[in-house]
Amino acid sequence: MKILSRLLLSTGILLFLTQSIIAQQDKSATVERGYQLMTTYCYACHNPNVTSHDQMLAPPMIMVKRHYQPNFPQRDDFINAIVSWVHHPSMEKVLMPGAVRKFKIMPPLAYPEDDLVAIAGYMFDNELDKPVMMTEMHNGADNRNQRMAEMSSLTLNDGKKWKVDHLTIETMKSVNTMVSDFSGKEVGDYRQLGKDLFAEAKKVLLDENNQGEAFEQLHAFFHGLENNMHQLMEVKTVEEGEKYKGLLEVHARLFDNYFEE
Repeated sequence: MKILSRLLLSTGILLFLTQSIIAQQDKSATVERGYQLMTTYCYACHNPNVTSHDQMLAPPMIMVKRHYQPNFPQRDDFINAIVSWVHHPSMEKVLMPGAVRKFKIMPPLAYPEDDLVAIAGYMFDNELDKPVMMTEMHNGADNRNQRMAEMSSLTLNDGKKWKVDHLTIETMKSVNTMVSDFSGKEVGDYRQLGKDLFAEAKKVLLDENNQGEAFEQLHAFFHGLENNMHQLMEVKTVEEGEKYKGLLEVHARLFDNYFEE
């Protein structure tokens, strides 16, 4: 009986190890497939290896992930959103309004759904390639803070406020009202506030009436505001929610210092 028991135990352990190895191999194959499909389908436009902004045809995939994950923190929701966007892109679904203004909305692509699911799953589960330009910026540590400040700084128009259209003014009033009237008490309420604010604020960057340097200043302003909204979408406690709501409120109030109708 002891010999039989040991044999059964050994067989069970061997079976478990075999199944674990097969599962690991399947996982590795799935990861490799997702990466290969992403480089084949997506890097034609979302190439992280370009060396200048003039060469860019679309934002790098790591930035796509950074905009989608706060809005869709659950894996299945993230995958469905990516698949839906690729098959049927629309202005209502835009999560990167600055990129759409710069590169225009992408055309619908009839890629197989299974391939897109593999790509989106890989994006959600893994670290993505950093753009060459981002890597070079981080390598130049001495000048990094100065360059980042130049990219995000706001200036007046020869001492005067920038002229923007009526939609922009009304949208910012709406954003401020949404923040001041917020009365949520749960973590989910703060996350939803971040999503609702983004859906409202993105109208400004998508508004074609804002052009030239005035738009560039708006883009710089909303870059910081968008970060505040993403932070709200990802809060884990009510205390965090209050903190980031407060930061967003302060940032939003700066609008009137730089822009007018």
